[in-house]
Amino acid sequence: MSFIGQFPARLDAKNRVFIPAAFRRILQQNGQQTLVVRKDYFENCLVVYTAQQWQEEVSKVRARLNRFDGNQQMVYRKLVSEAQEIQLDSNGRVLLPKVMLERAGISQDVLFVGMEQTIEIWADKNAEVQQEQAFMTDSDFADGLRKFMTE
Repeated sequence: MSFIGQFPARLDAKNRVFIPAAFRRILQQNGQQTLVVRKDYFENCLVVYTAQQWQEEVSKVRARLNRFDGNQQMVYRKLVSEAQEIQLDSNGRVLLPKVMLERAGISQDVLFVGMEQTIEIWADKNAEVQQEQAFMTDSDFADGLRKFMTE
């Protein structure tokens, strides 16, 4: 699966949002109705995983986990306990948990961002404010890509 592009959307009064049609087609073609959402580790947005992608993410962490290290155990607990399953309904919507929306500062207008294996959901206002940090300007992107690919 490869989610790409940016799509604006709006939450309804019940915190439901339509998954962009391009992303919905990919999910439906792959039989993905159950998704997992959690707040991003580094940015102020939500990340949506397919159930399969989430299991792969958790497996990577679990493979490195030392159950006898209390700090590692707390990191693992936070990773898993703050994720929630959500279902794609027959209309192509998902209900986003209120607590997650609050953590990411999302109220109504959102921006879906395809990140290849995952989908990010940004508060539209956060995406605008962080455009130069999380999304980069065109010139910073070109410079960063050049450095990243030549090192």
